[in-house]
Amino acid sequence: MNSGARAVEDMIFAVGGERIDPPTLAPARMILDLSGEAVRQRLCTFPDGEGGELCLRPDMTVPIAALVAQGRRALARYVYSGTVWRLPRSGSGEAPEFSQVGFEWFAGGGPEEDAEAFCLAMSAAQAGGERSARVRIGDVAVFSSLLKGLSLSQAWRAKLLRSFARGGAREALVPQPPASALATALAGLTAEQARHAVEEIFAIAGTASTGQRSAADIAGRLRERADDPGPSAQASEAISEYLSLECPAHEASETIASFARRQRVDLGQALSDFTLRQEAIARRAPPYWSTARFSARDGWRFEYYDGFVFELAAPETPDRPSVAGGRYDGLLARLSGQTVSAQAIGAAVRMDRLDAGASS
Repeated sequence: MNSGARAVEDMIFAVGGERIDPPTLAPARMILDLSGEAVRQRLCTFPDGEGGELCLRPDMTVPIAALVAQGRRALARYVYSGTVWRLPRSGSGEAPEFSQVGFEWFAGGGPEEDAEAFCLAMSAAQAGGERSARVRIGDVAVFSSLLKGLSLSQAWRAKLLRSFARGGAREALVPQPPASALATALAGLTAEQARHAVEEIFAIAGTASTGQRSAADIAGRLRERADDPGPSAQASEAISEYLSLECPAHEASETIASFARRQRVDLGQALSDFTLRQEAIARRAPPYWSTARFSARDGWRFEYYDGFVFELAAPETPDRPSVAGGRYDGLLARLSGQTVSAQAIGAAVRMDRLDAGASS
């Protein structure tokens, strides 16, 4: 371990927490369900010998959270230093195996803890040798609150949140074509009648299904399409305007509040927590804060983030962060089938990229 990595580890471990080394192998389906099929091309996968699929851990957060969700570890603070595996993007020159040092905190919560986690991650990067950095913060909870404040169906809120996590929220807002005659007709039937109608169409066509979708699934989708054409022009405008917000981090609270006033939408507790967090970070005055920026744009890499998010990257490689973290209060519930629930936040320092940033 070089001196930079040792300094990062010493700083994070000094804050306190139980050291943990989660299993190297994880069910690939667990990772894909949390992050979407788009990440499959980055996973190191192989058959498990029983018809399933395993992968080498692509990060530490999910394997550690899985141990807590399964009751194999307590709700507590954890720190780690270990190897993870991700297939690099073409042309990046990066290795598929690299070291991460970080922390995962369970059962805390609130703006003050967000500030503590962010400041620790920034200070660790500085201790590791990062001298210049591009820091970006955001908040998935504010976007979620915006969607709740607009006239949207539950299905469209869920769709837009998924699209936000995957970097495609703007594309999801493209006006939907009018419902087809078939969708309109099925909308006037009961679910059972609609299923029978689709099965009859399959029988006429000489097939049983389309891909992996059953007749009931297709009928349900078509009926939803007719009943729920999508966001109104006003809602789409508000979402698009929000996604375009970007400013210095210290101006973010007022920027978001001004947006909310213009659009006449109540962001409630999400905006209040955002403002309290900003104040707490400012009091702590962490490294890089004076040049940090807020961005409301989508695409925060992991779908399990549902609150405050942040990343740090070298200025010349803004799309390759050496530090990334955020809040994921809903993850334990998802992993445990709703039997375990707790607020959680974590961050990881990717040492190979931090070293590259420090030497540039």
